[in-house]
Amino acid sequence: MAGSIRISRGWLEAAASCVPLLVLAAGGGIERAREHASRYWREGHRAAIAVKDGKAAFRVPVDRPESEILLVVSALALERGPHPISVAVKEADAGSAPLLEDDGPVYPSEPATIKPFARNHPTAAPAPRRAFSLLAHDGDPSDPINYRTIDAELRGVGRDVQVYVAANDLDAVSPEQIRDAITVFDDQIEPAARRLFGSARDVDGDGRFTILFSNTLARVPRGHGAVDGFTRPTDFDSSFVPPLSNRCDMIYLRPNVKGTYLHTLIAHEYMHAILAGIHASAASGSGRRDEEGWLDEALAHLAEDDQHASLRNIDYRVNAYLEHPETFGVRVEDYFSAGLFRSAGDRGAAYLFVRWCVDRYGVEARKLLVLGGRTGIANLESATGATFASLFRRWSIALWLEGRDARKLAEAAASPGGYGIDAWGPLDDFDLMGPRTTHLSAARAEAERWDAAGTSPHYILIDGARRGAIEVHVTGPPAAKLQVTAIPLGAAGRLELELEPLPASGGKPRFQAKVRERHGREVRLQAMTWMPAGSPVYRRDLTRQGRLDMLGIAARFGSSLVPASGAILSKPIPLERDEPITVRVIGIDSGGKRVAAWADLKPRPDETAANANP
Repeated sequence: MAGSIRISRGWLEAAASCVPLLVLAAGGGIERAREHASRYWREGHRAAIAVKDGKAAFRVPVDRPESEILLVVSALALERGPHPISVAVKEADAGSAPLLEDDGPVYPSEPATIKPFARNHPTAAPAPRRAFSLLAHDGDPSDPINYRTIDAELRGVGRDVQVYVAANDLDAVSPEQIRDAITVFDDQIEPAARRLFGSARDVDGDGRFTILFSNTLARVPRGHGAVDGFTRPTDFDSSFVPPLSNRCDMIYLRPNVKGTYLHTLIAHEYMHAILAGIHASAASGSGRRDEEGWLDEALAHLAEDDQHASLRNIDYRVNAYLEHPETFGVRVEDYFSAGLFRSAGDRGAAYLFVRWCVDRYGVEARKLLVLGGRTGIANLESATGATFASLFRRWSIALWLEGRDARKLAEAAASPGGYGIDAWGPLDDFDLMGPRTTHLSAARAEAERWDAAGTSPHYILIDGARRGAIEVHVTGPPAAKLQVTAIPLGAAGRLELELEPLPASGGKPRFQAKVRERHGREVRLQAMTWMPAGSPVYRRDLTRQGRLDMLGIAARFGSSLVPASGAILSKPIPLERDEPITVRVIGIDSGGKRVAAWADLKPRPDETAANANP
């Protein structure tokens, strides 16, 4: 769980004394306060709340109990953390004008400083055999002992590409794969990249890009299994010598990569190759400064989108991020050194953020991110003309809001600056249900605490108050660099999900689910999914995901319609494994709003003990 909710009036009252609020005096003051606050608090409009010394406080007027406030609390610290953050809410008599934050100036984006590389014409036939060095063991990548030499044979030549296969893997790569790789590179991937950013740097001067198929990639990363594609930046830097560099413009693929997934990976790795060549040309040796990992990977995932092919390389990463957005950071300078080389959620965060920036600022911004001559946040700010704080605030709101209204989804996606990712809908084999959101009740004076990763948002829905306003206090360490945004949403359906573990049947664990609606609006359920809870996601594994579509929900619950202020109860639902799971359910309320609920299920204590002591 991202955080735990505790009802604590004493703690709330103590927190209330930390930050002064703008409140008008009694004796007609409440009515004047309401009138004054209404100028600032409007449904659907964000309020960027000022934060001082890690604290923020404000009061939001609420006209009815079923109205909700979306609270987005982000840690903008570049340090990973964790950063402990808390939020407390209670009812108040009247709202007040908030103290607002300024996210910084907007500057014109700066022109590109790097001239794109042109593709050279082939000068000679490629060698029929060639030796390549490749990292094959855990340890320091700068130590030659961790490399091995791969003997490879030439298996195909195209206009701009040549394909080698490791001698030990010749039978694992079919002629169809070779032809497919050549065709998609020559006819789609290289021309599309050349129009936007130029070609990859022709390091060895032979006029062709090189693809090497080798199962050695099964041993490239430290930690968590094989990679299907790989690009080594030092290959593009001639100041390095073998085995630390092949001094060749190339990418590596595993033999098992086929079909549209092959197209996706070549596009992804070729973008890495373009970036590696650009940064290697700017400096060399120990003075080289590569693009920061988060931006490098995000741009490579955007290149996948250009192919309109397989989503297999990004869908599970987006899904992992939305499950717990506060535990993953957008900005990770070096995934490898941070031990996050296979962290799906961090990669999903970077992709979603940079995808929004490109959707908002257009293709010219994307070109500047590649050719602008900067790295990391400075690169992003130069390409967009906006500060990182401003970009992060607007993105974190768009991630939650855009797509929530099912009736306006097509309109939002087609509008200028519309977000091209539907975080509330299907993404290939995954049912996205928006960023995981917790709930607090002002009437019950609830509080929540969680540990946030640097550059991560956390989402809270606050129930409306009966007294006329909601008072909110946010507290965190100053080093977390808190960013607080509040948005009045008006009324919408509210789902709650309750889970109960059941005795196993036929050797399979089971559970029962109850879906309840709390705000007096019927909700038609669209999907219900479950996956292992709390375990890191390193690869795409559909065998551990369970799913019910609308018809499946109707069969298990007797209906897919949750009545207004009512509930539906499922029949027993079997599981493949006895392990903690996270269950999600999503539906559309009678007003056209998508609403979702999450719950975690732990195995029955008696069965857990039995499994531990067979």
